[in-house]
Amino acid sequence: MALQVTRLAIEVDGEDIRELEKGLIRDAEARIRSFLRGSPDVTTLLSSDPGAFCRGLTTLRRQGILRGGNFCEWGSGIGLIAGLAALNGFQAYGVEREAAFVAEARALCRDFSLAANFVCGSFVPPEVAGRFAVVGTYGATDWRVTRELDVYEALGRRCSEMDLIYAYPWPREVTLYEQLFDLTAKKGAALWLYRQGERSSLSVKV
Repeated sequence: MALQVTRLAIEVDGEDIRELEKGLIRDAEARIRSFLRGSPDVTTLLSSDPGAFCRGLTTLRRQGILRGGNFCEWGSGIGLIAGLAALNGFQAYGVEREAAFVAEARALCRDFSLAANFVCGSFVPPEVAGRFAVVGTYGATDWRVTRELDVYEALGRRCSEMDLIYAYPWPREVTLYEQLFDLTAKKGAALWLYRQGERSSLSVKV
């Protein structure tokens, strides 16, 4: 039986972010431009709003919503968001299917001495594969389980241990992210879905 999900507005306007955060964002954006120039087969690398993410973390702390400090990004790209989470004191993890992105993420966080951990594979845990409705692709996300590798075992942290999960879904896939979160999250965990052009919201498992 699915647990109730409560939606909470996150205020992300008004406050500036720290210089350390700005420096990481500038460096990551330069790396993205360089990566795209050197990878003609990759035409775009989608990124959420890193400044809004930093301000959102401040809001979450003020509201006392988060139960702990384990952070995971589903689809972590070159690692900027997970890196910012690590910079803000979270134990940060990123799961990404593209090996080239994982390599970039590790390099970014290594160069900034950030203890964020990344693994290449699917963020769908094998133990829920039989209960998760989607197999293959839907929209632009590959929802297949990485059967040769349990990414959470590789990270040393189960998906059910994450306190905050962050993702940037394609519009068609919002309900799929919510479904997966409902299947895997513990009570008190939060799902933050970035929605371009819309105010961010948080789903908390209660």
